[in-house]
Amino acid sequence: MKLQELKDKVDVALDKCQQLININKNVVLSEGDLERLLCKCISDEIQEDIQRPHDFSVHSQISHYFEEDGKVVDDYRVDILLLVESKLNASLYHKRFKYDGDSLAIELKYLHKNDSINKVQCDFCKWGSLRNDSWMYVVVLIDCISEDDYNKKMNIINNMREEELRKINDDNQNLFCCVLKKMI
Repeated sequence: MKLQELKDKVDVALDKCQQLININKNVVLSEGDLERLLCKCISDEIQEDIQRPHDFSVHSQISHYFEEDGKVVDDYRVDILLLVESKLNASLYHKRFKYDGDSLAIELKYLHKNDSINKVQCDFCKWGSLRNDSWMYVVVLIDCISEDDYNKKMNIINNMREEELRKINDDNQNLFCCVLKKMI
């Protein structure tokens, strides 16, 4: 599976998450709940099968690093990581995995009613440390009191994404954003 096809499947999974949140707003009470729900929806969408090591699988809260010339050059942990398991190095380096392949990293934020939107900025900044063959998705769930409240916050978050793209000056634009809403 190519990264674009994987991203399309993540988009469908995000739509399913939004539908589930619309039906039952208490399905997500914390960022951990959002992580579990999204992992489940993505796994269902990509029909995860451990018998197909050439395809992407879903992992949460794992640390991994890249290596060049025997030295660790990037080391990071993301909320959800979609990667090809067969490209994971079998050895561990302080409970971190060496990985050198395509990936789609997903950072999550759950903004409760009084949380600052600025909390999202640090997630966009992580994109700069990713390798060129990796894509990143920032997913934000916002507690909203009205449609206007949601639109205002969504626009600010989308502007953060655009600003990060300008800073990196990347023509590929492999940084994506999805803003989900939870009416309270």
